[in-house]
Amino acid sequence: MPHKFYLSFGRHERYGSDTAIEREDMLSAFLTGQQLKLCLPTCATIYHSPLERAAQTARFEALGMNVSHLLCVESLIENSTKFEIHKFINELLCHTESNVEYYHFVTHLPVIEKLGLPFLGAGEVCLLTADNKNEMLAENFQLQIIKKPEITAEVWRQLCLTSKTLEHMSADEIYQKISLSNL
Repeated sequence: MPHKFYLSFGRHERYGSDTAIEREDMLSAFLTGQQLKLCLPTCATIYHSPLERAAQTARFEALGMNVSHLLCVESLIENSTKFEIHKFINELLCHTESNVEYYHFVTHLPVIEKLGLPFLGAGEVCLLTADNKNEMLAENFQLQIIKKPEITAEVWRQLCLTSKTLEHMSADEIYQKISLSNL
């Protein structure tokens, strides 16, 4: 029996005041990545918009998914045309090897809308599931929204962090703290 084929489209996290995304959203993006990793096959590549808020969201989601292959794609920027976005995704699917079952994208609400997908809040993900990549190309898929995960007290405890200590850390320090944790 053939495996299913998956695409997930995530909206970047909320803007930060002195970082690309809010510091707590870095933790949320990591948890989103973990959530995706638990319920889906291994993600081959995470594609993201070149804008820093999308790139940083993708970086933290990749950490949660244990994905090291991230690619910046101009077609995923907010002002891309519907044609450019569809062309990129269709070409990607047409050239996908048979052993690949899943790609993740981190982009912006206007791109999500141009794809005809439902509204996503910051940090939410739309998961598309098809019987195979040809069915995905034909837009014959099931759709579900994955809500942004809550940062629980257990996560704060395991990271030895409080919201007060978090606000004084850089994105790289937060990334390092998460990568060294047992989460």
